[in-house]
Amino acid sequence: MTGRFHSSIALKLTLLVLLGAGMVFALVLTYSYVSSRQIILDESKDSALNLAVGMSRKIEQEFLAVGKVSKSFAGFVETSNWDEKTLLETLRRMVVDNSEIYGMAVAFQPYAFNKNILKYEPYYYKAPDGLKFSNGDAPGQSYFQQDWFYIPVQLKTPVPSEPYFDESAGGVLLVTYSYPFFELSEDGKQLGVRGVIAADVSLGWLEKLVSSVNETKDGFCFVVTNTGTFVTHPNSDYVMKESLFSLAESHGDKRLRSIGREILGSKKGFIDVGSSLGGQDSFLAYSQILSTGWVFGAVFPKSELFSEVDQLHHKTFIVSILGIGLLVLVSVFVARSIARPLKEMAAATKKVAVGELDIELKAANRTDEVGLLAQSFTQMAQGLKERDFIRDAFGRYVTQEVVNRLLQSSDGLKLGGEIREISMMMSDIRGFTALTANMNPEHIITLLNRYLGRMVDTLIDFRGIIDEIIGDGILAFFGAPEPLEDHPERAVACALKMQEAMAEINAWNISDGLPTLEMGIAVNTGNVVVGNIGSDKRKKYGAVGPDVNFTGRMESFTVGGQVLVSQSTYDRLSDILDVKDILEIEMKGFQGKVKLYDVIGIKGKYMVALKRLEETLRVLEKPITMTYYQLSQKTVSSQGTMGTLKQVSHREAVMTCPEPMELWENVMIVPHDENGAIPEAVIYAKVISFEEAQGIHYIKAHFTSVSPKALHILEKAV
Repeated sequence: MTGRFHSSIALKLTLLVLLGAGMVFALVLTYSYVSSRQIILDESKDSALNLAVGMSRKIEQEFLAVGKVSKSFAGFVETSNWDEKTLLETLRRMVVDNSEIYGMAVAFQPYAFNKNILKYEPYYYKAPDGLKFSNGDAPGQSYFQQDWFYIPVQLKTPVPSEPYFDESAGGVLLVTYSYPFFELSEDGKQLGVRGVIAADVSLGWLEKLVSSVNETKDGFCFVVTNTGTFVTHPNSDYVMKESLFSLAESHGDKRLRSIGREILGSKKGFIDVGSSLGGQDSFLAYSQILSTGWVFGAVFPKSELFSEVDQLHHKTFIVSILGIGLLVLVSVFVARSIARPLKEMAAATKKVAVGELDIELKAANRTDEVGLLAQSFTQMAQGLKERDFIRDAFGRYVTQEVVNRLLQSSDGLKLGGEIREISMMMSDIRGFTALTANMNPEHIITLLNRYLGRMVDTLIDFRGIIDEIIGDGILAFFGAPEPLEDHPERAVACALKMQEAMAEINAWNISDGLPTLEMGIAVNTGNVVVGNIGSDKRKKYGAVGPDVNFTGRMESFTVGGQVLVSQSTYDRLSDILDVKDILEIEMKGFQGKVKLYDVIGIKGKYMVALKRLEETLRVLEKPITMTYYQLSQKTVSSQGTMGTLKQVSHREAVMTCPEPMELWENVMIVPHDENGAIPEAVIYAKVISFEEAQGIHYIKAHFTSVSPKALHILEKAV
């Protein structure tokens, strides 16, 4: 019984159910885990940023308070009538009344306090044994060139100094906030800097404030100056001795250097810092202290942020394993109850019913009546498979006559082919890739379906076989699998009919507000290999050979509205072709120049003629300024060049450019108005001739695609 179970469909069903359920559980668990982490991360990011911004604002308020004291004292010095006694008393009160101020000095410019006194710098400060006074006139010392005095005098604006340890104050960490005051005219205008109010602020409060933040167990906070030097840090050895960049250098940590640049270069943020800060994988929330340019940072270890999610995920995983085990028991019972009544032939019949025709029946090896039935069943499935392939391969692109002929052939699906002379056609919308780069996807599909619908109908009318449709490009051929004696004539006539249809397609596009399209077509005749190409699982009927590649090269030299015919095709139809022009071009991979014929009509039984569009270039009284972008491999260059449209028609233009261009090069042109470039006005074009005169490059370009806005500008110009 066990052996029968292992060889039956029951085990397969059980494994499939188990696999499917396992995948579902895995997807649900993964999604739940990732989503939960993301939710916590988003919430943590908001909370951390709020913390960083709030702390930076608290610190900012402390510095602003010092600034207000200095500003108030400066206003007193500038506007009040005071004597030396009043000045010193006011200075003393400022120090006594403001606990955050360690000391304050008022320093005058040379002879600004008294015409007979060069320097005057009274200074009150808090010492361990009480308030002290210094007049700042120690011999050999001058404050005029010291940074705390010189820089605000030159900048005429308040300036905070870098933090420093004052050994005379017992190693207190201080920062000096210097506020300039001015000599005022009678009407209150500032005449010049008279001196500087210098307030020494103790940063002990800053260390207490930062260390009071305790959001996580192993996290910490710090403050760095605008040069990255640590002002506060849990490791006191770092304070005013190390910076983000010195630590990065000593540890060889390039990431820490990048982190330092990022936090000093932006106002706030939340970033992944890895283990560069604190030694464990963490996030960093930071916010700039605007008045000083310093930065407050808070480090949050990831292990603490996601600990609850990880625990929940572990419990959920255990419950899921138990659930899968229970599901296995149920699925085994259900699979056995379904598998017992099934037989091999019944299973094969169901496969055929749903279109699964790859049938292998073990019973086909038997010699009795069951074997004969299995053999007949296998042959029937193979026949259905062959007919499905032929219908899939040709039903959409060829007439029913061709499909029926292939179905009647005994080797219609045989891999391989034969050498046959056929006529090949390759068409492509000029500039389609660049034109649709920024279009709505629905509009792109509308353009393609409208265009391909008409082109495929025309090809089928002329009994053409479509080898490939790649985006906006079509490769088709005539003369296989059904031999056609007039395949060159059919190919050229079909190409001309396809060009005729473009006028109607563009009329629809204009009515829908879509850009007009122009198509180039190349026709070539030659010997190629045609037949079934691919593998047993996937085949197509196609053509390969050098002449197919040559047709593709020809197509790249076409412009919109043009049908280029190769020499081999022209030789067979020269008596009935109406040729507008003969091009002699150099083609990569071919020696010498290659002749291509610009055909605008064909006589004989098909009688197709394109309208002769004589392009009359009109010289513009006021040339149109434009920017042109060169295209490489259908990609628009990011760097544009200014030029001028001198002559224009509806399909061509002559423009002057500062640099030469290659013949047959593709460009995108954006006209300008008085406000600059017009983004909606886009013209794609191909260079068809150029010349140089007196250092100016005159480029003649044929338009391949014109947006509605650009078409309006051209119509207005001509």
